[in-house]
Amino acid sequence: MFPKAPSIQERYGINAVAKAAADMGVIWRETLIGDVGIDGHLEFVTADGSVTGRTVAVQVKSGPSFFQNEDAENWKFYAAEKHIAYWEHYPLPVLLVLHDEAAKRSYWADARHQLRSATPGAENPLTVPKANILQTTTAVDLFESAGAFSGEFIPDIAAVMHHMIATRNLNAAFHVSYLDLFTYGLTNIARSLYFGMDIACTAAEFDLSIRRSQFGIGVGATEHEFLFGYVKFLLLQQLADVDFADCLIDWKELEKLPSFIAPLTNRGRLLVRAISQAEDTLMLSGKLPAEGFLRVAQEGLCEMVSASYVRRLPRIHAFQNITRAQLATETQT
Repeated sequence: MFPKAPSIQERYGINAVAKAAADMGVIWRETLIGDVGIDGHLEFVTADGSVTGRTVAVQVKSGPSFFQNEDAENWKFYAAEKHIAYWEHYPLPVLLVLHDEAAKRSYWADARHQLRSATPGAENPLTVPKANILQTTTAVDLFESAGAFSGEFIPDIAAVMHHMIATRNLNAAFHVSYLDLFTYGLTNIARSLYFGMDIACTAAEFDLSIRRSQFGIGVGATEHEFLFGYVKFLLLQQLADVDFADCLIDWKELEKLPSFIAPLTNRGRLLVRAISQAEDTLMLSGKLPAEGFLRVAQEGLCEMVSASYVRRLPRIHAFQNITRAQLATETQT
């Protein structure tokens, strides 16, 4: 008896991903040792050839057996329980790739995104859209959940600040700038950044009060797109370590604006310093008054709004007491 060669079908799939990565202009790193549910990783490369650390994991399944379950729009993949837990908790987005060697075509879906947003359970298949053809997918689409976007990276941090001041929503009833959102959201000794609809509305309301407008704030689809664009800007300019994959669950699945607290990156902290330096210059020139310890880039405190949960406190207390009593009775018997 002679030893058997490794699965040729598996190699077809791996090779297809490697070729697609090369055609796309991104980096493919195959997992050669210790493959326990991840076949390799793809790393995003910008149009100018820079690598930003935006990376996704890839699991490849190749062969006719993976195309037996389908509906009009999707291939259905029933993952093993061990893979469900592993992919859901993986620190990077996990792309599931189904490769059809006969058609020379591969299909992909973000498995981790589905596992984190769908009803849990092995009986619920992962859906791989037939429209998601790896060979014709752009790198920006493939790396979306990793926070990779097209757009201009601004190297100079002072220029970033100026861009954020200049970038304002055009709606006069929601005249908010990117710098409003950044400075309003600073927390944790200005080491972290909070984002939510509440600070956006506070900024808009303050602008209306300064202009003595008789109207209230107005928020529609354009304003939501502007605010979500700010989240993308934070990632594109490497200002905060935002979990964009989780933001996408709110934005796409729940159809609402995400809220989060994210640590500032080194560039984000440099931006805080740049704002303070620009503020110092304005104070020295007499254009902006000094107000003691009050600064433009300064932490604000975050807390849960007690009015939103205070009515539940007695119920939480009763639930625990009843459950403790039941457990005590079961232990005695």
